[in-house]
Amino acid sequence: MKQSTSQLSLESKNRMKQTCTNGLRILLLASTAIATASFAVGVNCAYAQTVPTNQGAEVNAGEVSASINPLDTLSELPTKKSIFKSTQSVKVIGRKQLRVVGPAAGAAQALSVAPGVNIASDGTSGAPRASISINGMKTGWGNIAGNANDGTVMVTFDGVPMIDPAYGIWQSSEIPNLSFIKGLSVTYGPGYPVNRWYNNIGGSINFNPIEPTDKPQATIGGFFGSYGNRGTNFSVDTGKHDGWAAVFAGTIDRSDNYLQGYGFNNPQSSYAYYGKLVKTFSNGRISIGGFVSRSSAFRPLPIPTTANPNVTINGVNSITGAINPGPIYSQQTTGFYTTLPRSLYFKEIPIRTYLLYSRLTDHLDDNTTFHNLLFFRYGNRIHYHFDNIGNSPNVLNQYYNAASDTYGDKPYFTFKLPDNKLSIGGYLVYTKYNSLLNFYNQTEQATYNSTGLPVVNNGIPVNYSLQLPNHFHSSYLYETDIAGFVQDEFQPTKALRITPGVRVVSFHTNFVNNTLGQFPESTSNGVNAIIGTNGDNQQSSTTNFNDIEPSIGVNYQLTHDVALYANYSSAYKAPSGATGTYAHLLTSTLKPQHSTQYQVGAKFLIPNEPYLHHAIASINYYHLNDLDEIIPIPVVSHNYSLFASGSSVFHGFNLYAEDDPLYNLHIFANASFESANYSSYTSPSHGSYGGLPISNVPAQTFNAGAYYTLFSHDTIYQPRIWYQYTGTQNIYNNNTGAPTRTKLPGYGVLNLGMKVSIATPHTSYLRKLTFNLDLLNVANKQYNIYEYISSGGYYGVAGQTLAEPGAPFTAYFSVNGHFG
Repeated sequence: MKQSTSQLSLESKNRMKQTCTNGLRILLLASTAIATASFAVGVNCAYAQTVPTNQGAEVNAGEVSASINPLDTLSELPTKKSIFKSTQSVKVIGRKQLRVVGPAAGAAQALSVAPGVNIASDGTSGAPRASISINGMKTGWGNIAGNANDGTVMVTFDGVPMIDPAYGIWQSSEIPNLSFIKGLSVTYGPGYPVNRWYNNIGGSINFNPIEPTDKPQATIGGFFGSYGNRGTNFSVDTGKHDGWAAVFAGTIDRSDNYLQGYGFNNPQSSYAYYGKLVKTFSNGRISIGGFVSRSSAFRPLPIPTTANPNVTINGVNSITGAINPGPIYSQQTTGFYTTLPRSLYFKEIPIRTYLLYSRLTDHLDDNTTFHNLLFFRYGNRIHYHFDNIGNSPNVLNQYYNAASDTYGDKPYFTFKLPDNKLSIGGYLVYTKYNSLLNFYNQTEQATYNSTGLPVVNNGIPVNYSLQLPNHFHSSYLYETDIAGFVQDEFQPTKALRITPGVRVVSFHTNFVNNTLGQFPESTSNGVNAIIGTNGDNQQSSTTNFNDIEPSIGVNYQLTHDVALYANYSSAYKAPSGATGTYAHLLTSTLKPQHSTQYQVGAKFLIPNEPYLHHAIASINYYHLNDLDEIIPIPVVSHNYSLFASGSSVFHGFNLYAEDDPLYNLHIFANASFESANYSSYTSPSHGSYGGLPISNVPAQTFNAGAYYTLFSHDTIYQPRIWYQYTGTQNIYNNNTGAPTRTKLPGYGVLNLGMKVSIATPHTSYLRKLTFNLDLLNVANKQYNIYEYISSGGYYGVAGQTLAEPGAPFTAYFSVNGHFG
């Protein structure tokens, strides 16, 4: 055999892929620049009037009507007034609530303060991966056992998709720090057709970055904290010059983990940079934005909750699989937060994201506006994995590399008619997703499957390797998503708003089994393995799915301060799992995942009453059916090849309130109560588990907090207190491939903080200094955020419960200087 042939093939493919990718990136950048130039040339000097806000931010008077448009949740952070008028359930998390999660927090931690949102992450910073759920509908790679509804939440940055359509799951570490995020909005359910992309069947999250300001200014800061956490951040605004304005910001962070042991601290690091250039002209504006991030974190294994003599800190013999004697490993015996030595286990997961986009808003006349969003996203996720704690010896090492290139364009028109506003448009999104997965043990001799004889090269036996793996997978998925929509906003009376809409969606996929090209010595035809095990069990294939998504919403303003609302929507997404799904399942069995949801509720907006100032509150009941689910069952000892199928029902209540009862007191509270069950569930062994609860969905979540502001000369003091509670969850049995009624107990965490802001009126450029102290889990409570029953893949013992503990007491101190 010739090992060099496979390596040469891999290298040439990578070079070709990089060349094509670079060319497409250059093409997108050039087209964006041409668009900018075409709108910049010839515009007159009569710019729309701008009004500076108290943060120095700019509001374009030509777009004020859009900023309070109840339909718009993507181009700007929705205001309280627009939420009040909306027919949808929307929650905005502004900078005040973002402060409670600390300076090292990332996207996942930011979402934890929203009602109905639950996160599970194995770290305190934004670098580790996390699982996020909105009313039980999920996205994220953390804690995947039993995640039946993964990939059902859309995530956008400045309205631009951060998820590739092929895999459909978002990694929260793509936004590893919140220093340049001014707020985020959560939409419960599919939302308006005009705001949907291709993954909104369970909800959506939009992260709004800071915008260029009217005047030049800059901020630079740094922080340090528990577990060696330290980082820095900055932002620079050019101010507005001849209609042009720009902002550039960035953050760098490095930390160890509270999960550590035997000299290995599971380090993590990240950086992110964001920039935006805006040109305003007499009838609109055009912007170019860019975002780059990289995060890397070592992911610890879930820890056995109780002692088992077959699980020691010394693992097993990598050739025979025999148990190496040593201290028994569990939360009971070796420590609640203690993880394994690096020589026994590690899994490093680097994540990269590049995002480039251009948005145009052009008011063609008094009644017609044209919008266009053009974007490119590159995403890459890698696993470097060594596991010698109980797996089969032939999966000692894992190398996984998944990359995607996504291109999209979304044009649409908005027409102002006498009694309504009509939006008509659509989008075209194309993605190429490549997945490469190898398991190998370099100490094992390679053999032919049919005879068991050793594989030789020039007469010399060879061992398994990265180029000649024990188990392997290599494939591409090309996906094209097309949507057209009509969204109406009809207002027959001043108090009544009706928002009917319809979307037509099309999903086209082309799966390419690439194992023969990637591993020519290992397979005969891309499916039948000669050496090792091929994870791509299906030949290349194509699918086409087309569906219609109707929706309607009603908002009736009962009084000046009270509105009643209701909505219904239906939405589809392409079968989830990217190449893994198409590699293992017959395409004739695949269907788009489909949700239907209705909501009814009330909203309250009280500008100024006794003890109610700028107060907003909402309560709603929701009912969501999620149909045609594909549920992956993790199998650590070989490629992912087990799938369950099912349908789910979620229903419950979400509540939130926010108020300034006194001029110097701000309070907030969020709560949810949910029931989530399978209407049907068929395991890989054809067992039926319909009626059982859905795993990893809390029955209740609650958080509340208060900020009190004290003024003294040039100094402002702001003490903070907040409490967060997560209710009981049903855990998953990976051994049977089925849900259970076994409970993970609920837990609550108390947090404190203090902000001190010092004005510096006697300095030329330094405007103020701010200092923050954040104390999280001040009671140092021990609790597990996630548990499941193992099939024995990690430690070789089936039936034991494994857990991921939440963070103990954590402290941060940060300082920021504000210039301008």
